[in-house]
This record gives sequence, structure tokens and C-alpha cells, in this order.
Amino acid sequence: MDRVAFGRRLYTLRREQHLTTERFSELCDVTAVFIRQIERGAKLPSLPMFVRMCNKLRISPGFFLADSLVWDEEDEIAALDKKLRTLSLRQFATVMDTINTLIDKLTANEEAADSG
Repeated sequence: MDRVAFGRRLYTLRREQHLTTERFSELCDVTAVFIRQIERGAKLPSLPMFVRMCNKLRISPGFFLADSLVWDEEDEIAALDKKLRTLSLRQFATVMDTINTLIDKLTANEEAADSG
């Protein structure tokens, strides 16, 4: 995990929410020194502390872990959805025809392999 990127994100989000280091540390039940160490990239929070921070900031853990996470299937689907929404109706129809043809071909090949 990239400690510096994590700390930068925490610092930025905390400031955007108008929370001082002292106030945020009180909310998380840790010292302000510890929060500053995290924000500098010197330390990382424990898992329970990480969850507490996310809850207090009302942010998804993925926000902090963006530099460390590998894309998964849901991310790929979301990226594809975003691209599809930029297409004209005619382009979209062409893409859908292509996808349906490909799925039909894959299904037929799979059925043939299962039969033989």
C-alpha cells in the first residue's frame, strides 16, 4: 500500500470536510500526532482504525485504496458502460449486434464442446 498516497488522500478529505487534525483525532479516538503521522505517510492505521476513519469521513475504503487496488470485473463493466453511453444510437446498435453475435458463437462453441 502506498503510504504517501494514502496520507495525502486523508489530508485532502479531512480538509475538504473542514475537520482539524485535533477534531478528527477526537472523532477517531486517537491522538492528533498519530493522524499527522498517517497524513505524512510515516504510518498506516490498523484495520479497525481504517474502518473508523472511513465511517467518520463517510467515505468508501476504495477512496483510500485507489492506488493499491487491481481492477475487478465490476470496474471493467462500469468502464464499458461509460464508453457505451458515449456512442450514437447507430453506433450502439452496431456494438449490440456484434456482442449478440459473439455471445451466440461462444455459446454454440461451448455447447459443441460439451456434446463432443
